[in-house]
Amino acid sequence: MRADDLVVLLEVARTGNLSAAGTALGLTHSTVSRRLDALEAAVGAPVVSRTTRGCHLTELGRSLLPAAESVERAVTTARHALSADGDGEGELAGLVRVSAPEAFAAVYAAPALAALRRRHPRVTVELTAATRPIVHGSGADVEVGVGEPLSPRVRTVDLAPYELGLFAAPSYLDRAGRPRSQAELDDHALVYYVEGALRVSDLQLVDRLFAERAVQLGSTSVFAQLEAARAGAGIALLPTFLARRATGLEPVLPRKVRVELTFVAALASASVRRAPAVAALAAIRSEVQARAAELR
Repeated sequence: MRADDLVVLLEVARTGNLSAAGTALGLTHSTVSRRLDALEAAVGAPVVSRTTRGCHLTELGRSLLPAAESVERAVTTARHALSADGDGEGELAGLVRVSAPEAFAAVYAAPALAALRRRHPRVTVELTAATRPIVHGSGADVEVGVGEPLSPRVRTVDLAPYELGLFAAPSYLDRAGRPRSQAELDDHALVYYVEGALRVSDLQLVDRLFAERAVQLGSTSVFAQLEAARAGAGIALLPTFLARRATGLEPVLPRKVRVELTFVAALASASVRRAPAVAALAAIRSEVQARAAELR
């Protein structure tokens, strides 16, 4: 039995299919398949059940995972010891999947992960924009979300608090009037998320701010909300770090309407010992901490 065949098995267990495992390891689909064949020949029984919908480990395959994780840790330790780059991370390689809310993904996660790749060119990153609660099993190694996760078993770390505020185009406010109190917001059009599609309870803020109003222009994309507000569609509830980067918007009731939430992050349980995933989370945390003033 070859030790590197166990690492292939471990990555197949994490990704659920041969192609994704190959991408993470820098191998072709056929090479991954051959490595599994060799492992099965060595142990004398199937370790993976292959279907058109993906791969699932057999009971024997699952029993080999602790040994596979030990091999991976040993390889990672050896790479760190041999590294000459001096950054404490060693040479990293493999696929890292990151999921984050759309605005955070664009403004904070993307630059952080770009910096990670400059240090470690053999790392491949897939960044998915998804405004949803943190739920293990999404397929991401690193998940960034807002507020508490759905399950109390998911362990998160706080990244940073951030604020949402009201913003509108001057042309809209000239036409509809500038509200002087929160009560006057009921006379204005609201631009925000599609209420029925919003899955994050901390972002369900319409009733709190607009007692008698529903969303007049809703979108699942915060960037679409931003552009709609810039085009004069109404008053938008936006992350301040995003609205302040845009031209053509002015704050509405900035001293009276301010919502503070918190970005949190979690490592998938299967990724806790994967050095590239740990490094990706560290890079995101570092980026956020360096630019924390922008979030408030």
